[in-house]
Amino acid sequence: MDGILLIDKPPGLTSHDVVRWIRKTLNIKRIGHGGTLDPAATGLLVVLVGSATKLFPYLSGMDKEYTGEVTVGVATDSADADGAITAEKTVEGPLVIDEALMELCGEREQVPPMYSAVKSSGKKLYELARRGVTVERTPRPITVYELERTSPVSYENGRARFSFRTRVSKGTYIRTLAVEIGERLGYPAYLSMLRRLTVGGFSLKKAHSLDEVARGDYRLLPLLSVFSENMVIQAGEKLARKARNGRALDAAEVGSGEPEIAIANREELIAIYKRKNGTYHAERVWN
Repeated sequence: MDGILLIDKPPGLTSHDVVRWIRKTLNIKRIGHGGTLDPAATGLLVVLVGSATKLFPYLSGMDKEYTGEVTVGVATDSADADGAITAEKTVEGPLVIDEALMELCGEREQVPPMYSAVKSSGKKLYELARRGVTVERTPRPITVYELERTSPVSYENGRARFSFRTRVSKGTYIRTLAVEIGERLGYPAYLSMLRRLTVGGFSLKKAHSLDEVARGDYRLLPLLSVFSENMVIQAGEKLARKARNGRALDAAEVGSGEPEIAIANREELIAIYKRKNGTYHAERVWN
C-alpha cells in the first residue's frame, strides 16, 4: 500500500497518535506524516503511506493555510489553550487589530516557541520547556503571505477574541504569530483555536475522518499529487529506463527548464531529479 492519505485530525490527539492509530487499523508498517499539528489543533494532516514516506522533504517545504482564533488579554506558557496562564492584562477600549495584522505580513524572522520540536543541543525544546528550562532560540526566516481578521472582535470579561485566516511559509508557528499580534496591540495573547485548511495543493475538503478510515471509506492519492503539473515529466520507455537506473538526464531529452522534476509513467512516480549545469541528476528513485 503506497500513497497519500489526507486526514481531518480531531482535537486531543497528537499527529503521532493519528499515525499510530492508522498503522494499527490498516496494518501498515511504513507510515509517517508530512507536518505536525498540535494536539489541540484540528484539520489537514497529510499522512504518507509506504514508499510515499520518501516524500517528506518535499512536503515539509510547502506553504500552509489556517483559520484560527486569538484571545487577547491573557498569555500562556505554551501560547495556546493547553498552557498555564503566565500573564493577564485587562483589555480596555477598541483594538486596532487589522493594522496589527498588516504589520506582520511579509518576509521576516520568527523565534520558534519553547513548546516546539526544534532541537537545542540534541534536546527537543518542548522537553526542556516541560522541565521549566528556557534557552535562546535562533530566529528563522518566514513569510506571512496573508493574514486577515474574519470575524468581529468580541469583548468579554476583560478579554478580546477574534477569528483570522492566514497563509504562511514553512517554519511559521501560528502560536507565535498569535503572541506577536498581542505584542503589536500591547497585550498578552494566545492562540485559542487552530484549524489547518491546506498544505501546498492538498485541501482539507478532500480529507477523511478517522471514522471513515475505520470503515474503509477512504482513498489514497498517488505520489505524483505532491508535485505541480509543470514539474511532472511523463517519460517514454527509454527515458523511464534511464530514470529507473538513476542515470543523469540531459535537459534537452527531458524537455524542461524546471530546477526540479518528477519523472513518471502515467500515475507511477519513478524518480525525482534536480537540475545542475544543464543536466538533471537523480535525487530519489522509486524501485
